[in-house]
Amino acid sequence: MESRIVVEIAENWENTVRTRRGLFSAMLEHYDPFYIKEEFAPSDKELIVKRHRAAYDLIAPHLRVAQFLSSHFNATRLGSPYIQRIYYRLINITLDALRESHCHPLAREAHFHIVLLGLRILRFSIGLSAQVMWRFKDRLLSAALSWFASAPRWSFGGNRLQIKAETHLLEDIRMALEKVLNVGLETVGSRKSLQPKVDLLQLLLGKEHIRLTVWLFPLDHERKHVFTSGHNAKPPTEAALSIALKTAWAENPAIAIQFAKRFDMASLTAECRFILLNFPEKALNQPDALELLLGPALPTDVSFQLKYLLYWAPVNPITAVTYFLPAYSNNPFVIQYATRALDSHPVDVVFFYVPQIVQTLRYDVLGYVERYIIETAKFSQLFAHQIIWNMNANAFKDEDSTIPDPVKPTLDKVTASLISSFSKEDEAFYQREFSFFNEVTDISGKLKPYIKKSKPEKKQKIEEELRKIQVEVGVYLPSNPDGVVVGIDRKSGKPLQSHAKAPYMATFRIKKERVFESADDNENQLMKAAGKGAEKKQTYEVWQSAIFKVGDDCRQDVLALQLIAAFRGIFHNVGLDVYVFPYRVTATAPGCGVIDVLPNSISRDMLGREAVNGLYDYFVSKYGSEDSIRFQEARNSFVKSMAAYSVISYLLQFKDRHNGNIMIDDAGHILHIDFGFCFDIVPGGVKFEQAPFKLTPEMVAVMGGPNAQAYHWFEELCIKAFLASREHAGHLEQMVGTMLDSGLPCFKPLTMKNLEGRFMKERSEREAADGMRALIKKSYGSWSTKGYDQFQLLTNGIPY
Repeated sequence: MESRIVVEIAENWENTVRTRRGLFSAMLEHYDPFYIKEEFAPSDKELIVKRHRAAYDLIAPHLRVAQFLSSHFNATRLGSPYIQRIYYRLINITLDALRESHCHPLAREAHFHIVLLGLRILRFSIGLSAQVMWRFKDRLLSAALSWFASAPRWSFGGNRLQIKAETHLLEDIRMALEKVLNVGLETVGSRKSLQPKVDLLQLLLGKEHIRLTVWLFPLDHERKHVFTSGHNAKPPTEAALSIALKTAWAENPAIAIQFAKRFDMASLTAECRFILLNFPEKALNQPDALELLLGPALPTDVSFQLKYLLYWAPVNPITAVTYFLPAYSNNPFVIQYATRALDSHPVDVVFFYVPQIVQTLRYDVLGYVERYIIETAKFSQLFAHQIIWNMNANAFKDEDSTIPDPVKPTLDKVTASLISSFSKEDEAFYQREFSFFNEVTDISGKLKPYIKKSKPEKKQKIEEELRKIQVEVGVYLPSNPDGVVVGIDRKSGKPLQSHAKAPYMATFRIKKERVFESADDNENQLMKAAGKGAEKKQTYEVWQSAIFKVGDDCRQDVLALQLIAAFRGIFHNVGLDVYVFPYRVTATAPGCGVIDVLPNSISRDMLGREAVNGLYDYFVSKYGSEDSIRFQEARNSFVKSMAAYSVISYLLQFKDRHNGNIMIDDAGHILHIDFGFCFDIVPGGVKFEQAPFKLTPEMVAVMGGPNAQAYHWFEELCIKAFLASREHAGHLEQMVGTMLDSGLPCFKPLTMKNLEGRFMKERSEREAADGMRALIKKSYGSWSTKGYDQFQLLTNGIPY
């Protein structure tokens, strides 16, 4: 009976391998966040949980069965030889499938559990010839190494038990490898020694173990680091890494490229690139290999390799856009490849990078960018409109449209070509949309004669003008291209405080679509996560307030919020439960723009005006005593948002962080607005704010003080958010680098060098975690933050 049950299990397992289900499903591919659609929306914990559950439900059945088989094998290994043959066949088929499976972070435990089972079968197999044993061990090593063909990945979500299980499992595999050391040790005939592959796997397992331990214990490394047998050994020598790199290339070029990334050493990267230069055809399916080959500028040592760009797998959109920069010398191969790469991505993915695409028109001598814009506009009118608004906003260097940018003739030419390429329906839509939006923006201009008058008079004028506006069919706010305006609250006009300009706020009724929640199967859920699923949608309507500015350059805010949205994608990608809200800002003309208003939130200085002594008092008055559930939920929201914004504020150097630029929403999240000062520009040139980011005693008081559990959780989330961001530093830098010639005041000669330095790329994961914790300590109670708040009180009357 036992053998019949085992055969039945093996048969059904093999069936899942053949039909690519569960652990072997193609849907388990975990996409880089820069390859999928980025969104200007608040962080969505529900979505993270849904993706986690969908992936886990696919993987868990195979993991449970693998655990049962491991246990059963240990119990029956001295029993029937027929059962041993079943195991041998089953593992052989599974190992071949594992080599081609997609490495979702949650699949790490199942993947290595199967490898561990294989190593046990190898150790206790009886009656197999040396040749069969060699082949079996070779398969095992290849299956284990295949995990490292993907980019390094943190554990998805915050399940500490899961990470502990993974670290123990990696340790078990290292020990199991020692026990089968003699198999395949010697070179016999055509069968080479397997020892180099074993050494390579041991190196990679050790590195993975260290990474996971940092993720598990971001704070107190020394005290809790108790199960690290074998990991406190000396770091590998350069010679050992060099041999391992060659072994990795022979096994799979993807493993070699990621090996060079994991052991980030200049000599190793140079050696990997040297091999790539000689055998580029071996890595055509690896976009990361191309980034290594070409680097930040066209190297002088590439020649015949460039012809392979015709066949190379497409890189992500932002890397493709950088290939239009002067650093690549308008090389025809590179530019054609960049265009093909952009074409390979859906319009809604590329849509996010409109500001960068417009900047590359400065260098578009061969007209490839222009052609790409005009061709893509045929598929998406929304894309065309965003491009036109962005080109208008970049045509002049100043807010008053008096100093034309050198790129203006090109922008005018592309705008004219774009409009002339519209079909009749598209042109009618363009005219409707732009005339509607111009009417709305012109109200700000009509307010200028009223600047010295009282607020009620200004409000009356705004409402009078709003009543004149007709809402045409299909029009939308530039900041909300995913919704259609169906009405205006004619009484919502509100003038905003400004010395010489006349910004105002109005509220619109917007019809949007959302994905209809149904009991989808897990594969569909994961397809949606990758932006590839078919979605059922339902419509709903919301009120959306927006601020319209004239005579105020919004382009810096556009870039800052675009980067915050990219960080949101990175945090979602690792399932990190932190909170940001990248609201939308669209620059529509020189010194003009539309800004979405954060819903249900109040600025910290308004709380001060309402005579609330401190944030903690506000939380108690709004949510109840510290022991209440509502207060605890609000504190959790506060910690999650503080962690994300602290890391982003440090990396992008947000300054001018007075209480007027910090908002608190109804759930207790802290939100940052107004990014006029970032990177290397400070208000009035006054370098008051020396702290890496704003962390005041009142903020720490909401967390319960510097010794509270919530504060340590804040530190842990900061470190994890920083480590997750470091993995994508190159692409975040590319988003900034393509904007350098835009003339934005935040850019100085050393901007890129300073930005790179803040990512601490030269440090190991543990050193980077410790570095981030040191920055938190430096920020807490920094005198400069308080000094800046006092400065704001004296100059602008903003309380703190």
